Amino acid sequence: MTKPFKGILYNRQKIGDIASCVCPPYDVVSSVRTYYERDPFNAIRLELPMSQPSMDKYNVARHTLEQWLRTGVLQKDTSDTIYVYEQEIIVDEIHYLRRGFIGLNRLQKERILTHEETRKKAKEDRERLITTLKTYTSLVFALYEDKEEAIEDILIGSQKEKLYDFVDEQTITNRFYRMTDPDEMDTLVSLMESKKIYIADGHHRLAVSYKIGLEYIPLYLTNMYSTGIVIFPYHRIIKFNKPRSLNELLSLLEERVDIEKFPLIDNNSPRLATQKINTTPKPAYIMYSKDDPNNFYILSEKSPVYTDPSVHESVRKLKVSILHMGILKSILNVQDEEISFTQALDKSVTQIKDGALDLALFLPPTLVEEVKEIADNSLYMPAKSTFFYPKILTGLVFYQYDTNPSSFI
Repeated sequence: MTKPFKGILYNRQKIGDIASCVCPPYDVVSSVRTYYERDPFNAIRLELPMSQPSMDKYNVARHTLEQWLRTGVLQKDTSDTIYVYEQEIIVDEIHYLRRGFIGLNRLQKERILTHEETRKKAKEDRERLITTLKTYTSLVFALYEDKEEAIEDILIGSQKEKLYDFVDEQTITNRFYRMTDPDEMDTLVSLMESKKIYIADGHHRLAVSYKIGLEYIPLYLTNMYSTGIVIFPYHRIIKFNKPRSLNELLSLLEERVDIEKFPLIDNNSPRLATQKINTTPKPAYIMYSKDDPNNFYILSEKSPVYTDPSVHESVRKLKVSILHMGILKSILNVQDEEISFTQALDKSVTQIKDGALDLALFLPPTLVEEVKEIADNSLYMPAKSTFFYPKILTGLVFYQYDTNPSSFI
């Protein structure tokens, strides 16, 4: 069940520009201090608090939240509503508009499906923050099925009040509204009643929510069939513990992988190579070695690479599984500690040329249909399989599930 709620919002009379108060969710913040220095009311102080000599970081965040509520920097909305959130981006010269909504959703494991395993350390951190604040500072991001776009039509045509309209630091246009017509909200809630929900991002916050026994949590929901859905791949970058030559690696691969040299002629070459592996019918990847900085190597599967019969077929056939478990782990015997992850292809190319990295493997993005198949089968993808872009900004709305001051500990 989905339902409206009274979110906690920044008081626009107390802050300056909302763009200076928002930040990315905790797991993609590269420089915490950047946001601390940007504005004294930046949401980073709640999302990624910093400890003080007399107080741990979680209680620092609690103190900050209490202060902001007491002084009116933050205030609870006046009525229950559903919030509408639009993000416009340009990727590879293509324009995307992703439109979704934020409401409370009942926690039901048979309805809310996941595709990613969680890590103990991250869960412990989010649990301490959420239970100390009794508040969700950032949102779980999820998908629903709506091929007819009935919910999308409501979000577009509904009566709503625009709260924010700004361009953020990544040149993403953000528009944030509250719906104002109860009947339209009722219709949206009714349409969501029987739909499954597929988690895109926020598995750790979801796991914490189940553990602490909450009935409802806030979700940002968008249509998985929307043309605004963008998923970036996590590329694999390698720093070997011991030197290994390109010739050695290619000789290990050639039995089960077709190898094609792709010259780097100009700055457009990486984009053309990426287009090639994204559109080929067979699983294909780009390998780039510091031993040959003038060429990419296109790797195309010619015989099955990942054949572990104990692994479900839906996982085995994922391009990310074939690369990570088949090519890297099985054929090339690359160790876990030698592998890192990035979305930045261009930066990785530069690092290879500079000798900071030994090897990079670039792969196509995971498809939303693959995410659905994995979740429907109660399976998990390999770590770092999907990067839904853009992330949902932290600071547009907060949800406090317990507003009793005596509950703060």
